[in-house]
Amino acid sequence: MPHQFFILNKPHGCITARRDFEGRPTVYDHVPEHFPDLPHVGRLDYNTQGLLLFTDDGRLAQALLNKKYAGNADPDSVEPIEKVYHVKVKAKLTPEASVLRRLKEPLEFEPGRFTAPAQTGWVAERSSCTWISLTITEGRHRQVRKLCDREGLQIRKLRRVKFGPLELDDLKMRWCRFLSKEEIQALYDVALPEG
Repeated sequence: MPHQFFILNKPHGCITARRDFEGRPTVYDHVPEHFPDLPHVGRLDYNTQGLLLFTDDGRLAQALLNKKYAGNADPDSVEPIEKVYHVKVKAKLTPEASVLRRLKEPLEFEPGRFTAPAQTGWVAERSSCTWISLTITEGRHRQVRKLCDREGLQIRKLRRVKFGPLELDDLKMRWCRFLSKEEIQALYDVALPEG
């Protein structure tokens, strides 16, 4: 039986787990009954929205999260999987704002250990807030939030809009959709390039 895949536009206010000992809502509360019961790939924290992938291909899931599981390919030759977030911050920023350059700088997540540099961009201005983009290639705990905290930026909304070749596009909040054959192939191409 072929593997199955779908994505959810996760709302804030639920955890990425099958069940919660504190009784909080989980992402599985938003998966329709007619969708298959699949494991989630990676996590989005409680108040983060956006693209969350589900699949029963554990080998692919591991490779998407860590390139050392990239099958027969040399991990050093495999490009890391990019994750793009749109962040609504309480600040009036221009596309040339210096804080966008500072956000690119590696984050120290343990003493003497740093993340890879991020990529940043300006998305839109909204009254007293600005939407910016942050692209990371690792999944360190609360990495985007910690980068913004470091630069004194107050986050109003955080949404993942892209995970590798997958894009959220106009999928409505709390809705799921199955992946196309082209999207599935693109996942294998980036995560398991030599099968």
